[in-house]
Amino acid sequence: MPFYTRSVAEHYPDRERPPSADHFIVLSGAYEVGGFHRIAAGPGEGRWAWGTSLGAAAANFVASGYAKSSDECRINIARSFRRMLTHADLRERPDARPGPSRREPVEAIAELSPPTQPYDRANIVHGPMLRNELRIAVRSGSLIVGVLTCSTRGPETWSWALTGVERPDADFVWCDEAETQTEAFNEIAAAWAAWLYWAGLEAIAPLQRGGSR
Repeated sequence: MPFYTRSVAEHYPDRERPPSADHFIVLSGAYEVGGFHRIAAGPGEGRWAWGTSLGAAAANFVASGYAKSSDECRINIARSFRRMLTHADLRERPDARPGPSRREPVEAIAELSPPTQPYDRANIVHGPMLRNELRIAVRSGSLIVGVLTCSTRGPETWSWALTGVERPDADFVWCDEAETQTEAFNEIAAAWAAWLYWAGLEAIAPLQRGGSR
């Protein structure tokens, strides 16, 4: 599937207009994978700048640079983003089409969660049912896509949340609660699959719990 280019003014009609018409975004499905623009003033005047990212743009999931033309920017974005997909065990969905213009500013679902702490049942205090907090990272390849969290008081329950990715719309369910870790994991997997479809992507391997592979 090719990536699709659209002017910033067309994609975000409610935003303040960019200083020139040479500002563009690149879409995979409805997901904005990156953008590029021509530098209008200063030492780099006339050059083009580009950038792309996936998720919370950590480590292997962010890239940027300069180019001599808009076509070169498109090529660099496509090449860099596809490299990120490989790290994340993802690929483009062949039948994906570009999403509609956005009527509101982009909203991030959540920030990346702190590093996962190992689960140690020896630390559970059984008297008042107080437990150390347990957080389990959920990954697609080496990309953190969410977190599972165990309750610290009362009967053991779990919550889940996608992290670091753009929320498709106000109705998209990106977090919830479940009775068991397995149920929470299944629910976050379903939400991730729905997000991938919206983003014009698909998984080539199942989600994993715990540390990086």
